[in-house]
Amino acid sequence: MKWLIILLILLIPVVLIVARYRQQLLMGWQVWRMYKRMKRSSPPPEKQIKQRASDKSEQLIRCERCGTWVAQSEALKLRSNKTTYCSTKCMERAAKLQSLVD
Repeated sequence: MKWLIILLILLIPVVLIVARYRQQLLMGWQVWRMYKRMKRSSPPPEKQIKQRASDKSEQLIRCERCGTWVAQSEALKLRSNKTTYCSTKCMERAAKLQSLVD
Protein backbone atom coordinates (compact mmCIF):
# COMPACT_ATOMS: atom_id res chain seq x y z
CA MET A 1 0.00 0.00 0.00
CA LYS A 2 2.87 2.35 0.84
CA TRP A 3 4.40 1.91 -2.64
CA LEU A 4 1.09 2.61 -4.32
CA ILE A 5 0.79 5.94 -2.52
CA ILE A 6 4.38 6.89 -3.45
CA LEU A 7 3.71 5.94 -7.09
CA LEU A 8 0.53 8.00 -7.09
CA ILE A 9 2.34 11.01 -5.61
CA LEU A 10 5.02 10.78 -8.33
CA LEU A 11 2.50 10.17 -11.12
CA ILE A 12 0.27 13.19 -10.38
CA PRO A 13 2.96 15.86 -11.21
CA VAL A 14 3.88 13.98 -14.40
CA VAL A 15 0.27 13.93 -15.55
CA LEU A 16 -0.13 17.64 -14.77
CA ILE A 17 3.06 18.54 -16.66
CA VAL A 18 2.01 16.47 -19.69
CA ALA A 19 -1.46 18.04 -19.66
CA ARG A 20 -0.02 21.55 -19.42
CA TYR A 21 2.63 21.15 -22.16
CA ARG A 22 0.94 18.63 -24.45
CA GLN A 23 1.04 20.90 -27.53
CA GLN A 24 4.78 21.49 -27.12
CA LEU A 25 5.35 17.78 -26.56
CA LEU A 26 3.37 16.90 -29.70
CA MET A 27 5.33 19.44 -31.72
CA GLY A 28 8.60 17.98 -30.43
CA TRP A 29 7.39 14.50 -31.38
CA GLN A 30 6.53 15.67 -34.91
CA VAL A 31 9.92 17.35 -35.32
CA TRP A 32 11.64 14.16 -34.17
CA ARG A 33 9.67 12.06 -36.68
CA MET A 34 10.44 14.51 -39.48
CA TYR A 35 14.15 14.39 -38.60
CA LYS A 36 14.13 10.60 -38.70
CA ARG A 37 12.39 10.60 -42.11
CA MET A 38 14.87 13.10 -43.53
CA LYS A 39 17.80 11.12 -42.20
CA ARG A 40 16.40 7.93 -43.71
CA SER A 41 15.81 9.53 -47.13
CA SER A 42 19.27 11.09 -47.55
CA PRO A 43 22.17 8.81 -48.57
CA PRO A 44 24.94 8.20 -46.04
CA PRO A 45 27.95 10.54 -46.25
CA GLU A 46 30.26 7.73 -47.41
CA LYS A 47 28.22 7.28 -50.60
CA GLN A 48 28.28 11.02 -51.29
CA ILE A 49 32.07 11.10 -50.93
CA LYS A 50 32.49 8.10 -53.24
CA GLN A 51 30.30 9.73 -55.89
CA ARG A 52 32.35 12.92 -55.77
CA ALA A 53 35.58 10.97 -56.05
CA SER A 54 34.31 9.10 -59.11
CA ASP A 55 33.13 12.35 -60.72
CA LYS A 56 36.63 13.85 -60.50
CA SER A 57 38.06 11.21 -62.81
CA GLU A 58 35.54 12.02 -65.54
CA GLN A 59 36.71 13.95 -68.60
CA LEU A 60 35.53 17.55 -69.05
CA ILE A 61 34.20 18.96 -72.33
CA ARG A 62 33.93 22.63 -73.26
CA CYS A 63 30.56 24.11 -74.25
CA GLU A 64 30.59 25.41 -77.84
CA ARG A 65 28.36 28.37 -76.98
CA CYS A 66 29.54 29.80 -73.64
CA GLY A 67 32.86 28.01 -73.05
CA THR A 68 31.85 26.44 -69.75
CA TRP A 69 33.56 23.17 -68.85
CA VAL A 70 31.07 20.35 -68.22
CA ALA A 71 31.47 16.66 -67.33
CA GLN A 72 31.24 14.45 -70.37
CA SER A 73 28.22 12.56 -68.99
CA GLU A 74 26.30 15.82 -68.40
CA ALA A 75 27.10 17.46 -71.73
CA LEU A 76 24.44 17.66 -74.43
CA LYS A 77 25.75 16.37 -77.73
CA LEU A 78 24.52 17.50 -81.11
CA ARG A 79 25.38 16.54 -84.67
CA SER A 80 26.80 13.08 -84.00
CA ASN A 81 28.98 14.03 -81.00
CA LYS A 82 30.81 16.87 -82.79
CA THR A 83 29.14 19.79 -81.01
CA THR A 84 28.59 19.81 -77.25
CA TYR A 85 26.64 22.20 -75.02
CA CYS A 86 26.40 22.61 -71.25
CA SER A 87 22.62 23.11 -71.16
CA THR A 88 19.52 23.31 -73.30
CA LYS A 89 19.64 27.07 -72.89
CA CYS A 90 23.00 27.26 -74.67
CA MET A 91 21.80 24.82 -77.32
CA GLU A 92 18.71 26.96 -78.03
CA ARG A 93 20.79 30.14 -78.24
CA ALA A 94 23.17 28.50 -80.68
CA ALA A 95 20.23 27.32 -82.78
CA LYS A 96 18.77 30.85 -82.85
CA LEU A 97 22.10 32.28 -83.95
CA GLN A 98 22.43 29.61 -86.61
CA SER A 99 18.93 30.37 -87.91
CA LEU A 100 19.80 34.09 -88.12
CA VAL A 101 22.94 33.30 -90.10
CA ASP A 102 21.08 31.00 -92.50
